[in-house]
Amino acid sequence: MSPQIVEETLFLYHSVLLGIFVAVIYDLLRILRRIVKHNRFFISLEDIVYWIFCALRVFYLLYKESSGVLRWFSILGIALGMFLYLISISRFVVTFLSEAIKKCLHLIGKLFGILFRPFKKAGKKAAKMTKKTGSFTKKCGRFWKKKLTASGKMLKIILCKR
Repeated sequence: MSPQIVEETLFLYHSVLLGIFVAVIYDLLRILRRIVKHNRFFISLEDIVYWIFCALRVFYLLYKESSGVLRWFSILGIALGMFLYLISISRFVVTFLSEAIKKCLHLIGKLFGILFRPFKKAGKKAAKMTKKTGSFTKKCGRFWKKKLTASGKMLKIILCKR
């Protein structure tokens, strides 16, 4: 085979690999979106960053491998790589990894719940104590307010008579 054909075949191979890589990165975004709920703004922001990243990767491939010349078979190779990955294992990867990560996070949450249970109980006791002290101070405050109001009224009466 001529070296030119080998180079072109290698370029097509790199294009297909780039398509698979780009699809894997998008699957990571999909997994993140399944684990952490996003609103439309953050989904749009993630997509914009993703597409800028993809454009830069494609530009770098074209620049490095074909001196910046746009070859349509490279774009078709990228699309082929994405398509092959998406129809073959993408669904299973996203489902399995998102469920596995959710279960791991659930187990970590349970572990932290067990570790911090004494602090939770102490916090509840402290809340009860502050509630009791709060009601006591409220009663004392009402008592002193009545006393001071009465004393203030008596003082006004005395001062007004003079």
